[in-house]
Amino acid sequence: MNTTANTTFDQPDTTSTTSSCPFFTRFGRRLPRGFAAAAAGLDWRTLVDTYAPSSDHFHLSDFSRRPLGRGITAYEAILATRTAGDAPGEFTAHRLTTESCGDVAAMSDMLGQVGARTEIERFHQYEGHSFGQTESWCTILRASCGRRETWALGFGQTSSDASISALLSAATLLHLR
Repeated sequence: MNTTANTTFDQPDTTSTTSSCPFFTRFGRRLPRGFAAAAAGLDWRTLVDTYAPSSDHFHLSDFSRRPLGRGITAYEAILATRTAGDAPGEFTAHRLTTESCGDVAAMSDMLGQVGARTEIERFHQYEGHSFGQTESWCTILRASCGRRETWALGFGQTSSDASISALLSAATLLHLR
């Protein structure tokens, strides 16, 4: 999946110290400019709790792809949603379909179908390393909807999984908090 098309890449914030950055410890990179300032002083658990909220509002239980040719793929997903007014544990399942040229665009369209439009303003992606072994991927997004903006984190075993996770985090932060 080519996740670099039509995205903005910021230079890392060189004002933060790498020794005090829990993200640097895990991914060997500084947080993007702007996000580093917003996350300054947060430990790893607080950073994740704040910018990668759990899937308690959007739960992706299925996500399938079927190539159609010419770079277009048909996507189908079951996305369970919980709104702020729902009782704890109460979800509504949506079977969603779309055709797109990539996983992130497909998930963005599906979020729009359930009323949680999320626009990606900035996109950063990193592969984590520990003792020379790949741990996981992390995607950092600056996302917006109307006048609301937020930074969001997502993690996954693949770059695509991390991107979808970050998009779901962004939708939660923009629409449900």
